[in-house]
Amino acid sequence: MGLAASQQMTTNKSIQLRDQKGVLFVTFNRPEAKNSINSVLVSEIREVLTQAETDPSIKVVVLEGNATHFCTGMDFQAVSNGTEDLMADDPDGYYEMLKQIGGGSKVIVSKVDGQVNAGGVGLVAASDLVIASEKATFGLSEMLFGLLPACVMPFLIRRVGVQKAQWMTLITQGIPAQRAYEIGLVDEVNGNTADSLRRNLLRLTRLETDTIRNLKAYMSELWIMNEQTQRLAVDKIASLINSEQVQHNIKNFVTTGAFPWSK
Repeated sequence: MGLAASQQMTTNKSIQLRDQKGVLFVTFNRPEAKNSINSVLVSEIREVLTQAETDPSIKVVVLEGNATHFCTGMDFQAVSNGTEDLMADDPDGYYEMLKQIGGGSKVIVSKVDGQVNAGGVGLVAASDLVIASEKATFGLSEMLFGLLPACVMPFLIRRVGVQKAQWMTLITQGIPAQRAYEIGLVDEVNGNTADSLRRNLLRLTRLETDTIRNLKAYMSELWIMNEQTQRLAVDKIASLINSEQVQHNIKNFVTTGAFPWSK
């Protein structure tokens, strides 16, 4: 029984899995919430990545959403109605997930066909290869609500550099796939992401796991993100999300669709 089959027996709530000749496809499956991030999604992805590390038959893990949404960041609806508090339940969970994506022994590919926002950008930035369709968009909207993409930033800076990461944060709106390619957030833009993925998998699945692990370990020494980086990032987002003003901004947006400056 493959990893996907065994995982599906546990009834994943937020992702769907399938195995395909050494490739594990992880599909975000929260369409009613625009594939936003909650504690269940983080927990399930982390569990899948952990189990994938023990399966020598898996060489590549592909992260994908649907045609309209790849991943749109923190689930504001859940935060607003009090059904979930990701930062309280597992404050380091999201950052640890990004570390697993960036530091494991599998090649992690983000196949993006729709909108990517906020925390979704972190998933993309941490990935080893990003393939996007021409209709994909990438944005960081956190500052609109008094937040910062604190946990995203270390991985985004590694991908695009300090200035472009700050620029994306400040403009607070999505950029098209071609612009994301120009700044290095995306590796390939293709009208048919499935064909592009298929072409890349022909070579990626031939790589030895130990070689992939060695590359990532070496790259991590060149770009140091240590425990201090993690504490700074997690503590910053935790302090912001728990502030009275940010909580008000989020609840007001969820309830009325109005941004903080709207009267």
